[in-house]
Amino acid sequence: MPFLNSIKRKYWGQAVLWVALIYATLYPVRPLCEFLKRTTPFALLTNVLLVTLLAGMTAAVVRAAKFKKFSSYFLMLLTVMVYLYGLNSLDFPEEKIHFFEYGVLAYLVFRALRIDFSEGVSYPAAFAVCSLLGWVDEGIQEIPPNRYYQLSDVVLNSVSSALGLFLIYVFRRERLKSF
Repeated sequence: MPFLNSIKRKYWGQAVLWVALIYATLYPVRPLCEFLKRTTPFALLTNVLLVTLLAGMTAAVVRAAKFKKFSSYFLMLLTVMVYLYGLNSLDFPEEKIHFFEYGVLAYLVFRALRIDFSEGVSYPAAFAVCSLLGWVDEGIQEIPPNRYYQLSDVVLNSVSSALGLFLIYVFRRERLKSF
């Protein structure tokens, strides 16, 4: 059991560090983004960076996964299309970044929960935890003078978490247990 406890600490530690990074950057990100908007084509750079990141991650995963089921490729493509739609629909670069942040968080939380719980429990529990953390994220934004609470961002964080969990499902249905 010591091995499992060390893995559990590692996985939960990574999830907590990711949340701490998200929360710690809430205040400084707005002035930084405002500066970048004034001095660079920030919206374009954000789109190029995120689309490149999405394409690179998709290519690496598809190459490594070697799916056996055609439906897995279809589901992967569908998820990528939803991410691209989200990137195109969101107006602010900060929201686009959050769209990815909470997908990563969903993976980290799911992986930590999966040590102690079945998949049937881990998916909804990870969604609930990530949605709650996204709501807390927005609540924290009510405090600094340069940020504000938006219910639509809570929904965005939850949708991003759901997309991340859906990707995990696609890989796990192929028996790729590392996801």
